[in-house]
Amino acid sequence: MLRAMPSLISLRAFDAAARLGSFKDAADELSVSPTAVSHHIRGLEQALDVQLFVRETRAVHLTETGRRLSERLASAFTEIADALSEVHATEHELTVTTTPAFAALWLVPRMEAFHAAHPDIRLRLETGTVPVDLARDRRIDLAIRYGVDEGPLLACALPPERIGLYGAPNMVAALGGRLNGATILSTEWEQPGLPPITPEAWIAAASADDKPELRQFEQEHHVAQCAIAGQGLALISNLLAGDLVARGLLTPFRPDIQLRGLSYSVLCLPERVRVRKIARFICWLEASCE
Repeated sequence: MLRAMPSLISLRAFDAAARLGSFKDAADELSVSPTAVSHHIRGLEQALDVQLFVRETRAVHLTETGRRLSERLASAFTEIADALSEVHATEHELTVTTTPAFAALWLVPRMEAFHAAHPDIRLRLETGTVPVDLARDRRIDLAIRYGVDEGPLLACALPPERIGLYGAPNMVAALGGRLNGATILSTEWEQPGLPPITPEAWIAAASADDKPELRQFEQEHHVAQCAIAGQGLALISNLLAGDLVARGLLTPFRPDIQLRGLSYSVLCLPERVRVRKIARFICWLEASCE
């Protein structure tokens, strides 16, 4: 067992000389002088008490001991390079888990804007509604969940939603503010503990006597797609409908009637909130929701 590990520069000098078969070429690769390479390799040989090179007038050759050490060092330096590349890639990749609806209707349509503002950060999305353990699953940098407040994990809360009816422009125009003959499309909430937002609540708020047909779906983005296809009026939030309204695919039906919804919460480990890629995403997210 060595009493002290040889210096990294001496190991790099030996690795370069062994690969290139020349102290001069190794010096060029490391941006040092050939004399410095020779000095570092001589020090390594003294530390190991072995001869690593046979030195001739115009060439150097590895000894058998040098060949074995070269093979092991080449493998070790490759592993180090791979580890550093992996860490570098991870620091420029942001993994966000959010609900399928928020991903499909809000985040994905705005990903190009985020990439334009932060081209050095690659955004990776995972979707789901079940709670995530950020302390255990370190792959995930941020979680965006609806209607939850997880104390110290709460990095920020987005503005509260307003829930209304949205439909294809020609359908909304044809209904003329009445629900007779219309179909209201809504979501069957999966998360326990969340107050349901129902078509009946919207109808009551509008003091309407109409009796529209009611249809339910498991996901809000399915509700939105059916509304775009002209199959009914979607009962969804202004936050999720915003991009579709901006593109002319949906338009509000009776925009004067809005139900108060909850907020999306951005969750992150407290010690990671100031990590550059995370702080930039949160700042962009808050600004985009204003």
